[in-house]
Amino acid sequence: MASHQQQKDLVREQFTRTAQVFGDYAVASRVAEAERLARMVKAGPADLAVDLACGPGTLALRFARHVRWICGFDLTPAILERARRTAAAEGLANLEFAIGDAQSLPFPDTSLDIAVTSYSVHHFPDPARNIGEMARVVRRGGRVGILDIFLPDDLAISAVNTRIEKLRDASHTRTLSCEEFERHFAAHGLRVLETGVEENSRSFDHWMLVAGLKPGDPNYAEARRLMEASIPSDAAWFHPRFEPGDFGQPELLLTNTTFFIAGEKL
Repeated sequence: MASHQQQKDLVREQFTRTAQVFGDYAVASRVAEAERLARMVKAGPADLAVDLACGPGTLALRFARHVRWICGFDLTPAILERARRTAAAEGLANLEFAIGDAQSLPFPDTSLDIAVTSYSVHHFPDPARNIGEMARVVRRGGRVGILDIFLPDDLAISAVNTRIEKLRDASHTRTLSCEEFERHFAAHGLRVLETGVEENSRSFDHWMLVAGLKPGDPNYAEARRLMEASIPSDAAWFHPRFEPGDFGQPELLLTNTTFFIAGEKL
């Protein structure tokens, strides 16, 4: 496991390099997910909110349409700049952005109504600390919402999955199970309001592309080898398979399984 500073450096490098390609994908394709999480945390016109590790504004750009004010908070200047441009183009005056570490949010205790994050927990070196920060900054009765990939609580699956994920993106740490998310919520005084699961199929090539990799790259080749080897037993829980693609050529597909969880601070 990298140190916290090394991990922050890896995150900055990854999302500086992929700010455009990843940002275009996330903002365009995750609207329905963001709206689902907004409903789950009961986002309303009086609420003050933060989207931590906001990336290109995946949640913040949608939540701004529901809440009084929201701050998009992230470690990487390049991807925040992309988020700012999108917010300006969409005329979202109640959305601000700030650079910083999600392990230490710059908000007083109980000062916000909502704290959310998307597809970020698997980059955190200490998820408990980040979820604790989310719980700290919301008031009693405030809501915390997370959506992220998840795995079964199985060490063998986690080991293979992590190997593939880290080949694709060196800033990946570890994917949590649903039970781990729920335990972290309970440990920080968050009563679970609702959970949900969605499956999203995508091509292996596109999954690699938005992480900045293409055929011919060594990490692409090794990740594909491992992904194909995992097909018979689904050893990495990507549910990989070949299906007919363009011109009848077989295409490698996988499924990202996403967990939604919303809780209320007691």
